[in-house]
Amino acid sequence: MLDWQNMKRPRWPVPDIADLQEEVKQVDNATREERASRLRFIKEEFGPPVDMVLVGGVPAMFAIQEMTHSFVVGNFMATVLLAQVFVEHSLGGSFILGGDDTTATSGFAKLINESLSRGDLSADLADRLHELRKMRNPYSHPSPGVTPRSYMGRLREKEVYIPEDLAEQDARFALQVVVDFLRNESPNWRPKK
Repeated sequence: MLDWQNMKRPRWPVPDIADLQEEVKQVDNATREERASRLRFIKEEFGPPVDMVLVGGVPAMFAIQEMTHSFVVGNFMATVLLAQVFVEHSLGGSFILGGDDTTATSGFAKLINESLSRGDLSADLADRLHELRKMRNPYSHPSPGVTPRSYMGRLREKEVYIPEDLAEQDARFALQVVVDFLRNESPNWRPKK
C-alpha cells in the first residue's frame, strides 16, 4: 500500500510561463466581445458602485463580488449559486441582528417565508426568491431522470435545447433577483430617470 502522506505530491508537467501567457491571451481575445456584453448587463442592472452595509457579513461580500465576476467570465452555474448564497446570508444576517439565530440558520425557504411574514419582502419578491431557490436545486442536488427537480426536466420545461443557454438565462434571472432584493432593502438605490 502506498504511503501518500509521506510521498512528494505528484504533479503533471506544464508548459513554460510564456506558453501559458499566450494561451491566456488567445482565450481572452476569443471571448472579449461576449464578456463585454455581459459586463454591460451587470452595469445596467447594478449601476455605479455604492457604499452599502451588507448584513450578510463577509460571505455576502464575497458572494456579490464573485457572482458578478463569475457572470462576466461566463460561469453561469456559479452565478446562480452565489446569488442564492448572497440573499440567504443577507436574510439570515437580518435575523441574527434581531437576535433570532434559530430562524437565521433554518434554511433559505424559511428565511424567505419569515421575511415575507415580517413585511421585509413583498409577495412578488418572495416568489422570485423561491424561484431562485428552486432553480438552484438542480445545480446543487443530484436528481435522476427528467423530473421538475432535475436539470434535464428544467430544460424540457423551459423548452431550451442547449444546456448552456438555460444556465445563462438562469444566471441573468438570478442577478436580476439580487438587484431587486438590494433595491427592496435600499429603496434609494434605483436608477434616476
